[in-house]
Order: sequence, then structure tokens, then C-alpha cells
Amino acid sequence: FPLIPDKQKSQPIQPKKQPITERQVAETQPVKEETRKRPFTATDVPSPVYAFNKRPSKFEFAVTETEELSTIQEDLTIAPVDLLDSAEAETIAFDTELNRQIEEEVVSVPVTEEVVTEQPEVEVTPEPVEQQEPARVSLITEEPTQTKTTTRSKQVESNRQEQLLKSRIPFNVMMVKKDKQALQKEEAQEINVQQPVEVEAEQMNTVREAQVTTASYPTNYEFPSFSLLHPPVSKREDDSWLQMQQEMLDETLENFNVQASVVNRTQGPAVTRFEVQPEKGVKVSKITNLTDDIKLNLAAKDIRIEAPIPGKSTVGIEIPNQTSRPVMLSELMNTEAFQSSTSPLTAALGLDISGTPIITDLQKMPHGLIAGATGSGKSVCINSLLVSLLYKATPDQLKLLLIDPKMVELAPYNRIPHLVSPVITDAKAATVALKWAVEEMERRYQLFSHTGVRNMEKYNEYASHPDHTGEKLPYILIVIDELADLMMVAPNDVEESISRIAQKARACGIHMIVATQRPSVDVITGLIKANIPTRVSFSVSSQIDSRTILDASGAEKLLGKGDMLFLPSGASKPVRLQGTFVSDEEIDAVVAHVRSQGEADYIFEEQELLVKETAKENTDELFEEACDFVLSQNAASTSLLQRHFRIGYNRAARLMESLENHQIVSGINGSKPRDVIITKDQLAKLRNKES
Repeated sequence: FPLIPDKQKSQPIQPKKQPITERQVAETQPVKEETRKRPFTATDVPSPVYAFNKRPSKFEFAVTETEELSTIQEDLTIAPVDLLDSAEAETIAFDTELNRQIEEEVVSVPVTEEVVTEQPEVEVTPEPVEQQEPARVSLITEEPTQTKTTTRSKQVESNRQEQLLKSRIPFNVMMVKKDKQALQKEEAQEINVQQPVEVEAEQMNTVREAQVTTASYPTNYEFPSFSLLHPPVSKREDDSWLQMQQEMLDETLENFNVQASVVNRTQGPAVTRFEVQPEKGVKVSKITNLTDDIKLNLAAKDIRIEAPIPGKSTVGIEIPNQTSRPVMLSELMNTEAFQSSTSPLTAALGLDISGTPIITDLQKMPHGLIAGATGSGKSVCINSLLVSLLYKATPDQLKLLLIDPKMVELAPYNRIPHLVSPVITDAKAATVALKWAVEEMERRYQLFSHTGVRNMEKYNEYASHPDHTGEKLPYILIVIDELADLMMVAPNDVEESISRIAQKARACGIHMIVATQRPSVDVITGLIKANIPTRVSFSVSSQIDSRTILDASGAEKLLGKGDMLFLPSGASKPVRLQGTFVSDEEIDAVVAHVRSQGEADYIFEEQELLVKETAKENTDELFEEACDFVLSQNAASTSLLQRHFRIGYNRAARLMESLENHQIVSGINGSKPRDVIITKDQLAKLRNKES
């Protein structure tokens, strides 16, 4: 269809008429009057300078001044009434000057009449001054009253000027160290001036109480007497038997065409050693290869050949005696080597083949490893070491940490004052106790570094000096009766703790003796063996076990019942000893005497260690971080913990359950995240209670 154009409108275009409105002039139009210059006036808006608190008004300044005037006027008890009136006149004049200065510096809300009405209420009348006058006369020295009033007025003026300066300083300005020292001096002077007699009385009371407490404890520690031990067994030498054995040994060597002869013989408590000197050109291996043949001809239980004897040009052939003689502990206690030793860690081990006593010092040891089969004498050796230490060390010099998984060997030593804790019998508690020893080692080394000393002897000398503060540190001896049981429960923790103590603890006075009846590689690891230089081996079942302990063979040929090889620190070859024997009666008698000297002061209990260990096992390492994270997010969910800490679902679910058990988050809320029902302040209080 064709488009038909519209017709144009013929009406003329006229502009729209806008309605004319009158301008409404504001009533507050004179702006020029507000823009004129005027001094700054403080507003009622809280300022950060005053920690967003209300600004102090002149009324507050005036009230504090009048309160100070009242307290100062109460101290001026002996001054006459006319002097007090003059002092009040001076203070009123000073108040007017102070108010005028405040008005000039800070223009604030005009002072109301309340200040004038409040001041007379705070003023002190002279009546209570007359009542308090006789009670305070005896405490004040004889000085003229006029000088006192003038000094008091000066102090009042200085205090007011200081308060005026302090009122101008905002609350959030940090105090300088010099200001703190000056403030402490002023407080000390005020205390000395106001209450000299009361402080002296308090000091006298504290001194008396300290004297009573120190007198209640025994001053001198008495060591056990040697009469508590059994006397030594008399020696018996059978010369005819020794001569017959020597002749048979010469005959055996001659029958095998070995050109050698017996030169000397020495009889010990359990073994006799024949010294064979080969002629020139004879190999030592010819004699060592005849071990079984010599045993056959002499009809001996077992023999041991030492080729050559250290320091001699002879070969030693050790043959057991017909009847062995036990070495009692009193035999070594009565020797000059033991009694002349000044070290509190002196221990008696036994007698060698020649009959000389072997006395060792645990400071030089410094750690020991004792191994042997069941019934070979390990526990008897440990008991003899402990009893000999009780004869040399006081509870202030030595502390013992005894770990006995067998539960019976070290039980008699309970309740002696030398113990750090009761004898530990639980394997888990033993691992925690070893960790405590590691922490104690680190703490002692921090003390040494702060004082600038290198070992414990120097630190005790430093602490005993009157100019220095600090307590003397005792030696700590850790005794583990059965290492194999601990290694089965927690091998990694036990090995780490033992190796750390063996590596570093010598200089800080912590020593360790470890015993085991299974000297295999999985029990005595290379890390433990490398850090324990002193070894004691009793009779073992195989040559492999002997090499594990001593790095040499020979322990498999020992006789048992205290027969041992002692390898001291730094020695190349072990020494054969007959260990000391201590009966149960002797142990009970010595322990009873030690208990009578004082009560045991335990640092921790075995049950406390178990509670801590179970708490560590139940709580996750991420629990503290999870608490902080949940509080920061104000919501908690398992998936949120998974994503943030990058852990699996099971661990995140356990964390969420522990948070719910500690009442940090709410229960399950369907598919929605859990609510946080604790604040940061409440969490901090809970942590402080737990710590």
C-alpha cells in the first residue's frame, strides 16, 4: 500500500512557560560572621589523644588538687593551726593562678559554680588534726615545725606543677626509661618517708620465718657407714693346683712343637692368667690356634687367650679357678683409691686379674653401655654402682632418674632424696622422662651461655660467689635397666633422646648408663653405640654379640657371675674384671639410712608423665592453629579445614570433633557451616588454664 504523509500542524510553536517561584532565603544567612577568626575551642567529640574518652575538665583538675591538699594536710599533724591557715591561704592563691593558666592555654566550657561549692566540702578542718596529734608524735624525729611546713609547701608546689604537665600529655604517649626510673625513685622515697617503722617490722618477720624454715631441714648429711656392708671374703691360694696347671701348659706347648714357656702367673678372684713368652721366630698365631687343644689338655671350662698382653712381651692364657671368690663391695670401699677420690660420681666396678681395684669416675666415663645375657650380672653391677654413689654424693650433688621396665630390680631405691621422680616402670612414661632430660640439658646450656662458662664446675663456682645470683646445679644420672623393652615401644623417640643426651650432655652434668640383655643391632644401634664410649660386657651367647658391644671378640668366653670385660673411654683393648657383689640386705640397709637423712623431693611423678603423653596423643598438632583459624573465619566446616591446612578428610573430621569437644564450635548444623561459640579472650583464658 502507498504511504500517505501526515498533515503538518499549523499551530505555531511557543516556548513553555515556566512558573516563577520566589527564592526562599534561609534565616541563618549571615555567613560572614562565622568565618571571622577566633581561637580554637575543644569540641565534645572523643579524641584519640585521650584514648576516645571524655576530656578532663577544669572541675576535675580542681577536685584532684583539693583532694591532694586534704591528704597532705592530714600528714601535717604536728603543725599548729595558724601555720595551717597560712598554708591554706597559699594554696588558695595557687589555685587561682592555676585556673588562670588553664583558661589561657585551653579554652573549654566555662567553669561552673560547682567548683566553688565543692572545694569547701573537701577542705580539712583542724579538729581531726588535734585528735591525731598524740598518736603520731613518737614516730617523728625532733625537728623544727617551721622547716617541715616550708618543705611540705615546696613539695606541694612541685607536685602540682608535675601534675599540670602530666595533664597536658596525652594518654597514648610512651614513657621514656628515664621517666620510669625517676618515678620509681620517687615512689621509693615516699615509702621510706611515710612508713619507715612498718617496713622494718615486715623485714624482721620475713627473716624470722626464713630462719625457721631453714632450721627445720637437716643441716649436715651423714653418709652411710661401712659397717652396713658385709666384710670381704678372705683370699685362698692353692699353690699345688697352680703348679700342676703350669706344668701341663708347658707340656702341651712342647707337644705341639711351639717353642714357648710359662714365665709368670697371677691369680685373680675367678681367673688365673699364665704369661707365656715365645722364643725368637715363633709366631703368636701358633699359640692362639691352640685354644681348643689347651682347653682339652687342661680340662678347663673355657679359656681366653690375650695375645699379646698390652705393655708386655708375653701372651696371656686365662684359665678359670677351681673355686671363684666373690668380690664384696666393702673390699673396694675400704681401698685408698675410693676413699681419696673427691668426685661425687666415684663408682666401684671390681677387681682385675692382678687384684687391683678398678675405681671409675662417671665424669670421665661419661656414659656407659652394659650388656650381657640373662643372669650374667648386669643388675648386680648397676646396684653396686648406685650403692657406691650413695656413699660419695649428697642429694644436693647428685640426682637420679631410674627407669626400670622390669619393675623389680630398682624398686628398693624408691623414696630416697636423690631421686628426680619415683622409679619409672612404664615404657611410655620413660620416653617422656628422656625428653624431659633433653629439655633440662638445653636449659642448662642456656644458663652456661648467659653466664659465659663452659662446664658445670665453672657454673657452680660462679653461682657460689656472693656477688652472683643463681643456684648450684646437681649432677643427673640416668639409669635404664632394660633398653630392649623401650626400643620395642617407641624406637625413634628413645634413640633420638639417648643419642642427643650422649652427644651433648657431658659438659652440663648429665650422665647415662644403659643396660640391655639383648645386644643386637636393632637394640644397640650404630648411633647409640657411637655416642657411648664406655662399654661393659658380661658373658654373651655368640661372638656377634661380643662384636656388637666391644667391637671385638672375647665376651662369649666369659664365665658369668660377674665376670666382665671393661672397655674404658679411649682404650684400645678391654680389661677383664670380676665385678662387685651387693646383696639385697646391704641395699636395704644403705637405702634405709639414706631415707632417714631426708624426704624425697620429686620434680615430677610417673602419672603426670602418662597424662601428658596421652594428652599429646589425643590432640592434633594443628589443633591450636585450627582454633585461631576458626576464630578468624567466624565459621567452621570440615571442608574449610581440608582446604586451608591441606589435610585429608579423616584428620579434618577429627579436628572438628576435638573443636566441638572443647566447646569452641557448635554441633552439626545440617549442610551449613558450624558456628563459633567462643571469643578470642575466652580462648586465651582456656590456654592459660591448660598451661
